[in-house]
Amino acid sequence: MNHLKSFILGLVGIAILAGLAALIGWVVYAFFQYLSLVPKELGAALVAAAATTLVATVTVMVGRYYERRKELDALYREKKTEIYDEFLKEFFTLFWSAGETDAAETEKDLVPFLREFTRKLVLWSGPEVIESFVAWKDHLAKGTPDAKSIFLTEAFLLAIRTDLRHSNRGLRKGFFARLFLREGGLFLTMAAKNPDVTLTALAEAEKALKTQQAEAEGG
Repeated sequence: MNHLKSFILGLVGIAILAGLAALIGWVVYAFFQYLSLVPKELGAALVAAAATTLVATVTVMVGRYYERRKELDALYREKKTEIYDEFLKEFFTLFWSAGETDAAETEKDLVPFLREFTRKLVLWSGPEVIESFVAWKDHLAKGTPDAKSIFLTEAFLLAIRTDLRHSNRGLRKGFFARLFLREGGLFLTMAAKNPDVTLTALAEAEKALKTQQAEAEGG
């Protein structure tokens, strides 16, 4: 039944378009037929007037179209900024407090928030953001924070910036680690040697580095 209804609506749409095309064709034909019956001077004036009117009409229509697109783009960008900012506030609060709160309680508190964010993501975000978010979320669900976790987080943040029309030119791979990890340089060095290095291994390497520094200062 639904297929038949869609088919009928499609036929009606085609018929309307065909009717409009026929009407426009008849108007153009009638106009030029009329021009063939009037003096050349009057015909030239009529053609010039028609061309001027047509150009003015098209200019106004195109101007309004792009103005409307600009307004909608600004609206979408404002809404996306609000959604992403809300998410990043929650994410960075969790990131900085990692290890200070109970993991089970934190996960429980985040479930409603992530559900709501996912709904907004589907409504407002571009495909690149959605794909990077899903890849990031699926990897984190494995419960083993590693180098890939950091780089997928970075890819998600880059997708957000792109969706907000920001340029990512000049942002090298690993910018997230350098910004937010205590020993970002150490992490990148370890990740270059072992792409599967875990954040637990990074924490151990940080402790060893601090011990070496303390011994060097003490000696």
